[in-house]
Amino acid sequence: MKFRYVARDINGEEVEGVIEASGMREVATLLREEGLIPISVEPVKGLFDLSSIRIPFIRSVSLKELTLVTRQLAAMIGAGIPLPSALKAISSQLQNKYFKQVLESITDDVEAGMKFSESLKGHPDVFPALYISMVEAGETTGELDLMLRRWAFAAEKVLALRRKVRNAMIYPVLVLIMAIGIFIFLLVKVVPTFTKIFLESGVELPALTQFVIALSDFVRTRILLAFIGVISFFVAFRVALGFSRFRYMWDGFKLRVPLFGKLIKKTAVARFARTLSTMLKSGVNILDGLEIVAKTSGNKVIERGLMEARDRIVRGEMLSDALRDNPVYPPLVIEMISAGEKTGGLDEMLEKVAEFYEEEVDAAVEALTTMIEPLMLLIIGAMVGTIVVALYLPIFKLGATVH
Repeated sequence: MKFRYVARDINGEEVEGVIEASGMREVATLLREEGLIPISVEPVKGLFDLSSIRIPFIRSVSLKELTLVTRQLAAMIGAGIPLPSALKAISSQLQNKYFKQVLESITDDVEAGMKFSESLKGHPDVFPALYISMVEAGETTGELDLMLRRWAFAAEKVLALRRKVRNAMIYPVLVLIMAIGIFIFLLVKVVPTFTKIFLESGVELPALTQFVIALSDFVRTRILLAFIGVISFFVAFRVALGFSRFRYMWDGFKLRVPLFGKLIKKTAVARFARTLSTMLKSGVNILDGLEIVAKTSGNKVIERGLMEARDRIVRGEMLSDALRDNPVYPPLVIEMISAGEKTGGLDEMLEKVAEFYEEEVDAAVEALTTMIEPLMLLIIGAMVGTIVVALYLPIFKLGATVH
């Protein structure tokens, strides 16, 4: 299997290339033998490679699991327990078999003399770049437990944001599914009964009624075809997201969607400020910090904007000036960052930005939920009402004919 890697040589310069190996662990070993320090490693994907589609609970580790383990590890190291012993104790209690195997492998590496951070780089699917950078900072300063606690704190904030947004979406999604279920039931079970009555009566059917009857016939006779079409669309969409150009267009569209776009932007600002603040406090320089924040943003448009800002900082600009033209970051954020730069407390100011926008996300989620509830009721009313009106119009006409 081929892997594309980015690594640093002994001079600190980045090198890229492709290497063939049986797995990421072997890639890391081969690179170290060549005197290279791996930064990122990812499989080379073919045109129709679906390996990026991860099946839940199979060879995956959730952010919640990683955060819990990190909290435990920080507590044990802070209590004076050696790292290998702490890793063994934690791995023995894990229910996730894949995570258990990863920690056992890392334990073996550490006992063999490898640095903890170096071993983590062999498992980029489990440990994000931010995690590895903070572990490296902890090893350098001798405060590994402190760095782990800081990462866990930042991760818990991210989890809290995700939970709030997810909870806000549960109600409208359930209501929409229920509405679609009711609509299909009416088309499959109720409309055919009325259709038979109309045909026997010979009454001329209004255009709306004819449309509903035609829709009912389509659903009853071609529902399997429609279902296959929907599944095919989602699979094709998932594959298309693997292409950077399409992913960039899709991520840009999400930022422009009414209601949801603003929520995504506020969440992105909160996550950016929280993560960068954590990294600066941990001693990571702003250029490396911005690169890691960009790659972990989860949005290609935001990632490109941050990488462009990083390039401008390299040319001598301040962070506030580099982000000033970026529409994702409001003027208030820019001014707060500028104030932090002037006072030498950028990390503290970013933390205040994060706290402010986490509260903004709370308010936005609450407002969105309040707006979506009547909208969902309106959609249900429109769907069911259309069928009811379509079925009763011929009945009224039939009644008038009888009289």
